[in-house]
Amino acid sequence: MASSSSSNNKSNNNNKPNKNNNKNTHQRIEHITEIDAPIETVWKALIDVNDGWPKWNKWTLLEAGTPTTGLKGTLKACYEGNDEDWQTFQFEFAEVNHDNHIMAWKGSVGPFDGCLFRGYHVMRLQEELMMVNNNNNDDDDGKKRRTTRLIHTETFGGLLPFLHMGLPYDKLDRNYRLMKESLKAFVEEGQQKK
Repeated sequence: MASSSSSNNKSNNNNKPNKNNNKNTHQRIEHITEIDAPIETVWKALIDVNDGWPKWNKWTLLEAGTPTTGLKGTLKACYEGNDEDWQTFQFEFAEVNHDNHIMAWKGSVGPFDGCLFRGYHVMRLQEELMMVNNNNNDDDDGKKRRTTRLIHTETFGGLLPFLHMGLPYDKLDRNYRLMKESLKAFVEEGQQKK
């Protein structure tokens, strides 16, 4: 799937799946957003799955210890984000890399490493430098401010995704967009309070 920036796809109703983002949601979902905060601040919020995620994430929770590669846990999904009808799935952290700011997890159903279903979920951060153009304060013009790009993807495989079955893929697409928007708001509001 080609990269798409869902920040350009505004919707008046956040509860409807946004069909403009990802065309083959049963194969791969990807969202990219810019967060106006340093990468260390965003990483701290992202890696805090146990205590931090419930503060901003109404759609996916990861129940595990401190994220480390190989650690297994339970993923809880609430497709409507209404704190009802949570579904649970087993997962394993596939990669947790503090230096490169990557957190990935995977899950599967069926023999042979998920012949029925497998998902590989990645949240990766990249540091960006943005030029400041402040018309109110000439002292800041031309300076660079550190921001963060969040690249959020999930790739699906196995028989069920091939048949467009197994999960509500369009809702996942919507929920991943809402997750990244919620993380962005949570981190940026925290930055403003400093």
